[in-house]
Amino acid sequence: MVRSGQTGLRQDTQGAPEHGESKSKQKPVANRLYQTSTMAALLDAVYDGETTLDELLQHGNFGLGTFNALDGEMIVTDGVARQFRAEGVAAEVPGSLKTPFACVTYFEPEQTVSIDEPLDKAEFEALVDRLVGNPNLFAALRFTGLCEKVDTRTVFCQCHPYPPMLEVVKKQPTLTLNAVQGTMIGFRTPAYMQGINVAGYHVHFLTEDQKRGGHVTEYKVTRGTLEVATISDVDIRLPRTQQFAQANLSPDHLHQAIQEAEGG
Repeated sequence: MVRSGQTGLRQDTQGAPEHGESKSKQKPVANRLYQTSTMAALLDAVYDGETTLDELLQHGNFGLGTFNALDGEMIVTDGVARQFRAEGVAAEVPGSLKTPFACVTYFEPEQTVSIDEPLDKAEFEALVDRLVGNPNLFAALRFTGLCEKVDTRTVFCQCHPYPPMLEVVKKQPTLTLNAVQGTMIGFRTPAYMQGINVAGYHVHFLTEDQKRGGHVTEYKVTRGTLEVATISDVDIRLPRTQQFAQANLSPDHLHQAIQEAEGG
């Protein structure tokens, strides 16, 4: 049954104050998506970006992504960035690290529901879809509670010349967590944004003890709290690197390639 209601590296940077207002009192804009580069670029081995984590966290305290050289998965919770590396082990990271692809926001839930019965991946996503309503807008989601199982993967650091992402994911370490408490966060992206981002659901998981997790490929939630927010304000920053300039961002079978890369 579902019951509804309304409602490491740490940097809580606020937006510029309006005239006559101190910066300390100015709240950041909630539920605005800030994104670095595109998923199509990552698919074509554009694994080096220009944005540091310090810069990224000026735009959000909640999100996900990866690191330069595809060195593991990123999760940002409560303004803290963590890196999942081999076997899904999580660690806080310095703000000097850079990212080739990441999405963050200042997450403020617009709807909250209590889940007290098992929901598989398809059922969970259908619930989020009903709560959001509009299929043509982005959404941010956070589930906190008990999962019957969570299947994760972690990409690993690459060396030049970088191989395409579909080659990398064939060798990626995977992990299954059973009867685990934790937090699953991420975004739902409209279908027409495929290639810019990951159409559909892109979520990462962090255990309650903040020690394990990664990019989620399959899961079943048992009970907990689901929070969602709709996003209609999107800021995409594209790199000016030579690598990005030479990337093929409109390859054949883009949709199928992203589904394979993301484990969808």
